[in-house]
Amino acid sequence: MYRFLHIAVLLLAGMLAKAYDGGFVDANIAAGTDSVRADSLLPRPAVRKKNPLLRLLDKALEVDTNYIERNKFNVTLMTRSDWRFKQIRLSGTDDDGRTQSLYFRPHSQVTIGPYVGYSLLFLGWTVDLGSNLTTNNSNLYISLYAPMFGIDYYYENDIDGYKIQHIEGFDHEVVENSKYQPFPGLSTNMKYIHVYYIFNHRHFSYPAAYSQSTVQRRSSGAMILGYNYSRQIISFNYNLLPKSFFDIDGNPILNDALQVRQARYTNHSISLGYTYNWVFARNFLFNVSASPAIGYNFTRGENLTHDKIYRLRNLNFDFIGKLGFVWNSQRLFAGWAFTAHTYTYKKSTFSCLNLLLSGQIYAGVNIWRKKNKGK
Repeated sequence: MYRFLHIAVLLLAGMLAKAYDGGFVDANIAAGTDSVRADSLLPRPAVRKKNPLLRLLDKALEVDTNYIERNKFNVTLMTRSDWRFKQIRLSGTDDDGRTQSLYFRPHSQVTIGPYVGYSLLFLGWTVDLGSNLTTNNSNLYISLYAPMFGIDYYYENDIDGYKIQHIEGFDHEVVENSKYQPFPGLSTNMKYIHVYYIFNHRHFSYPAAYSQSTVQRRSSGAMILGYNYSRQIISFNYNLLPKSFFDIDGNPILNDALQVRQARYTNHSISLGYTYNWVFARNFLFNVSASPAIGYNFTRGENLTHDKIYRLRNLNFDFIGKLGFVWNSQRLFAGWAFTAHTYTYKKSTFSCLNLLLSGQIYAGVNIWRKKNKGK
């Protein structure tokens, strides 16, 4: 599914970029009225009706220039550095109701990389500074930002890049001996797609806060409706845990529910929230967005102890939050942003929490000024 959506993003981006650069008339320009002339009775040439798709694109790209100033340049170049607080929690409960939990976090919390944007489409790639700049620990971002709607695609790959942050449900000696120990047995792979609709897009610009492709000139807010798709693969080799997790005979002290080799989670959710751009000075913007989400999980994992496949289908409640601060003079821009995501999956004996808090600092330049089409 994500491959299909990825191709759709690229095709739609090309169409939107062509339409966007073609000079759609802004919403605040009123159409004139023809005056009655002597030749008004002459036959008029047939007027070709605009294609319905182009009319839809007109509507999607329509803005009120009293509130939003379009970007005067075609290409955006940017460098972005991310600070990530990421936490993976695996919990298992035995038949007696006793729960054991393992908390992991990445070795390095800083990634950095380049971004490039053309018209409405943006592509970025960041790598983990603690992984010798290999693609084993990297993130890929693809975004399409139109005034009415947007699409975000995010790919994350963390291979053997975790350490034990802390554990619960074990003896004190095990807790102390395992804290902050490197753990090469955990790898995560995630693909995430967020499609959203902006209700008040003529007055409110989401791209002004998170893609710098427009400039918000007057404060405004809007409701935001989103569809979210995520697919995660968590590979867990408990045999690589520190020696304190095994008894004198070499048997793991983990309960049966935690002895999982791999868990695959697919989630579909709907989010509804509110976002607001506060323009407190010329070229300065502060944004806050909050969107609670309700979703449905499709989960598959393999339990090695009982050699069987368990499946889970249940509702979950997550959260998407953003903060953004931007200075944008059209040619140059800089800012920071904060994003919060939670992904939760649970059943009666096993649960997983993937918490991602990230802060971004970025700076960039817009180049290749658009031609003035006189509109």
